[in-house]
Amino acid sequence: MKKIALLPISLFAALSITACGDSESGNPVTPEGGSQPALSSEALPGSSDALPTSSATVPGSSETVPPASSAAVPASSATVEAPVEFTTDAVAIPDMGCTSEPLSFGSGVKVTCNGEFVGNIVDDSDPSAFDPNAAAYTSFIGIKKVFAAIQPTDKAVFILRHGDRTKSEEGGLLTGLGYEQAIAVGKKIASTEEVKFWHSEIERTLQTSMGIAQGRGQTTISHVALKDLNGGWFEKDSEKINEYNATVPTTYDVVSRWAYNEYTDPTVTYNDGFYDLMERGAQFMNEVILAKVVPQSRISVVVSHDQMLYPLTIFATNRMLEMKHHEDKSWLNFLAGVAVIVHADGSVKYVPIMGLDEGTMSS
Repeated sequence: MKKIALLPISLFAALSITACGDSESGNPVTPEGGSQPALSSEALPGSSDALPTSSATVPGSSETVPPASSAAVPASSATVEAPVEFTTDAVAIPDMGCTSEPLSFGSGVKVTCNGEFVGNIVDDSDPSAFDPNAAAYTSFIGIKKVFAAIQPTDKAVFILRHGDRTKSEEGGLLTGLGYEQAIAVGKKIASTEEVKFWHSEIERTLQTSMGIAQGRGQTTISHVALKDLNGGWFEKDSEKINEYNATVPTTYDVVSRWAYNEYTDPTVTYNDGFYDLMERGAQFMNEVILAKVVPQSRISVVVSHDQMLYPLTIFATNRMLEMKHHEDKSWLNFLAGVAVIVHADGSVKYVPIMGLDEGTMSS
């Protein structure tokens, strides 16, 4: 696929950011987000200094969305803020020298960039239909199925992790495969309806948004950077978390054990470093998704990071989704996350979604 010229927005990509993916192996290195430095809000068009940063201590919301996949939430439970000022840019992504060809097996494409094989993008092979009325979901659902089930009177927000990325010392930007993944996901949610994009202040999330927009067939993209998406929403004390990380072979286990509330010694928890998963997750849904995102567009795409979305996905499924890194090394895949569907009666449904053929990856 021929790409349009270079991305027109400079985001100071040389800034050092904690790694979340390895461009050579495709596996995560350490959870991203948290105390990682973010780009200045002035570095991205569309960012708003009026939006609160997630690094501040925020008291629990008095109105919460229960962490069930189907929750009756009155529309008035979230305070609707003033309209956000979006930036509109031409959809332009760099030419990464990538080509794709159909797989010789199954459905999907083989991706080659600059003459080198970089990976396959396999279509969702799960033949089961998506049940929009299910009481709960314990596995990831293909984003195409969920998008097709959205009713005209519904509003929907797709909260996704970014695409495959380079190592942090290389800027943590999307690889050619990452762009192709984003484009493939965009094709799965293509429509003539306008979609607004929300992303963190870290460049790879805007790059992913650009790829999804191109896949949808858009020539322009309406987007805004939001500090709350940078990562660290669930972190209460980064110094404490660093202490926890020093005691385990991999920092993924710290986040995993905290999110599932499963410890080898019940008296030794990570609660001093992290907020309560259920309270903080509900607060994010109320104060960010329902209050900020939902009022702006019927369909929205939000792109963030694994340190943010791994616990949020566990929250949204009430810990019923099996993604326990401390047991089987599973972690949130690229372009996976949560769909938030708001019905006309104000009820809210959470659905764990995957943009690729798997919702999890191995670390």
